Parts: sequence; structure tokens; C-alpha cells
Amino acid sequence: MSEQIQITYELNIIPGKAEELRQIAKEMVAFNDNDEPGTLRYNVYMNEDETLFTFLETFIDSESCRFHGERFAGGLFVGQVLDRTDGGRLCIFGPVSKDFKKWATEAGFEIEYFDFIDGFIH
Repeated sequence: MSEQIQITYELNIIPGKAEELRQIAKEMVAFNDNDEPGTLRYNVYMNEDETLFTFLETFIDSESCRFHGERFAGGLFVGQVLDRTDGGRLCIFGPVSKDFKKWATEAGFEIEYFDFIDGFIH
């Protein structure tokens, strides 16, 4: 079984803030690409009617996911994103460690966890 962790983080965009979020997303991608070797995928999307701002992320394991989470929670981007969004849904898929869950709870993240059943990646 893979140790990979996948995340979807879907946020509701405050009207009029879509363009600002696009720019912030570009800065976040560049920031994470440089210093997160355990991050396999870090994609940011916006739906056509500019109401949802969505992250699709994949990490090699729970520790890499936590490293990213700590950088996000303690960094300058979290406030910029949350100031332009109004709630959302954070889902984590895969074998997340108990240490990660404890850290995430203490950091104030509200996460829905999903256990792997079966599948494949080509």
C-alpha cells in the first residue's frame, strides 16, 4: 500500500477576490516548489464562475504532508488566502499518522479523513 497522502482543500471565494487569489496562488506555487522535496503535486484551481478556489496536493508520506502544513499554517500565505475566502472543505486521503492528526487538531485545522480502500496509479 502506498504511503502517499492526497489533499483537496476547497475554499469559497469572497466575491471580487478571485483575481487576488490567482496572484497569491502563483506566489504559493513558486514558494512550495523551491523548498518541499516531499511534495509530489501542488496544483491550484478555480472554477469557471470564480466561486471555488481549490488545492490538489500529493505528498510522499504523512511527514511530508505535515512539513507542508506547518509551513502553510506558520507562513504569510495563510492569512492572505483566508482573508479572501469564506469557509470551505479540507479532505485528506491516505494513511495519515496519529502524530499528524494530533498536530492538525492542535493547529486548528478541521479535516475530513478518508482511508484508502483499493486502487492503482499508472
